[in-house]
Amino acid sequence: MWLCPPTSYYSAMKKTIFPTLLAALLLPLAVSALDTGVSYAVYATPDKSYIEINLEVAGGSVTFKQVDSIHLQASVEVLIMIKKGENIVNYEKYILHSPLVEAPRALLDVKRLAVPNGEYELEITFQDVYDTTNTDQMKTPIKVDISRTLYLSEPLLLRGFRADNSEGPFNKNGYYLEPLPFAFYDRYATRLVFYAEMYHSDKSLGADENYTMRYFIEQEKGNGIKNLISVGTQKKRPSTMDALLVQMDISELESGNYLLTVELRNAANELLKIRSLPFQRSNPFLQVKETELTDDVMARQFVQNLDETELRFGLRAIGPLLSNEESATLQNVLKSGDLKQMRFTLFRYFVRMDANNPELAYQQHIAIAKAANEKFKSGFRYGFETDRGRTYMRFGRPDDLIRVEDDPAAPPYEIWVYYNFPKTNQRNVKFLFYNPSLAGEDFITLHSNARGEINNPRWERVLYSRNAGEEYEGDNYHDSTSMKRNVGRNARTYFEDF
Repeated sequence: MWLCPPTSYYSAMKKTIFPTLLAALLLPLAVSALDTGVSYAVYATPDKSYIEINLEVAGGSVTFKQVDSIHLQASVEVLIMIKKGENIVNYEKYILHSPLVEAPRALLDVKRLAVPNGEYELEITFQDVYDTTNTDQMKTPIKVDISRTLYLSEPLLLRGFRADNSEGPFNKNGYYLEPLPFAFYDRYATRLVFYAEMYHSDKSLGADENYTMRYFIEQEKGNGIKNLISVGTQKKRPSTMDALLVQMDISELESGNYLLTVELRNAANELLKIRSLPFQRSNPFLQVKETELTDDVMARQFVQNLDETELRFGLRAIGPLLSNEESATLQNVLKSGDLKQMRFTLFRYFVRMDANNPELAYQQHIAIAKAANEKFKSGFRYGFETDRGRTYMRFGRPDDLIRVEDDPAAPPYEIWVYYNFPKTNQRNVKFLFYNPSLAGEDFITLHSNARGEINNPRWERVLYSRNAGEEYEGDNYHDSTSMKRNVGRNARTYFEDF
């Protein structure tokens, strides 16, 4: 059972996850009891207050039964009780069914129970319908204290959201909100999303006194020490009710325990309300050392499913992005024929590219490499190993392109234009490729105005050297860099004005 704050409960296993995280990475899940998560928050309508309870049952911890030749389904009996002493103030008992699925997946639900102000105990019992010995239970004190004064709800962690004005249990204020009751972010997570509501700021603040919602993430270092990681703010106008929906980047958060805090401050920056919510983060490859990529860890990674042909293609596809020193190392790995070393090299590269999801980074890169290979293939090389292919792999598709094949004094050439070039923070960057051999599509780089790329001031002289080599500007053959204007001789015009 995992319970999101105000109070949090973590099993002994999950409390010790981080010191042994890398060694246990991606081990098959073996669960002997229902693995459930619960989060709750107190909200209000104009008429009453209520507790919203979000539930999740991990798909690997519940029994799925075959219902037809394709589909599976799981069912869990849920009993929710809100108690004051021995008295039950509100309750709901029902069967939570999963959708018909082809493979086990989590069961999600949300319930809203009206409760007046007061202090209570929330008790929830779960029982696997198809295995009555498979159960889980949680109990936690809760407090409902919404009045006509300023109020800030508990932040609700979300797995995701989307605009949706339809009616449904997960819909609120024009959004579909999918809760994250486990308060745990695995290595694939790149963002933290949360939702909160504020009430009666119009009565507690002046009508024209805007207020600020401040939210921040701190890493808990132990012994009460916290390290501030990320901060954001939103300005709000006083109203009867307002909502806060925020996304925060957590892709660079290392594995550990964290605290999300939401504050409401007035125009004088005085703290009026505050809520805090602990969560855990697993990001084992963020700062992984090569010595930690052991055989045991590597055995569970996506590269183990790649054969030699796929490994060679993948390794050669990262070649255009490597430095000269790294390229030399890559060539040695390819020559060795050592599949273990190939897998290690490929995985290490994509872990550095995306520590959260190296497999996705690999898939996206290979899709680009295959497209470049088809478009620029030439001779005995992959298309991404040609000059145009390498440029495509490194900088993406150009914003504009002109191809000239009918210039009587020049071989076929192309000019690629990038209006914005983040690599060097330049604008209107251009590359000129030409095909002096006239063999297929074997274009080579002749000139570029991108910093760090081939820059040839005499590029126009080279382009027209075969058929118009003597028609250069000026009187000095050695110092001249440009050609005389002539009918059809438009390369400079295209490069400078295109």
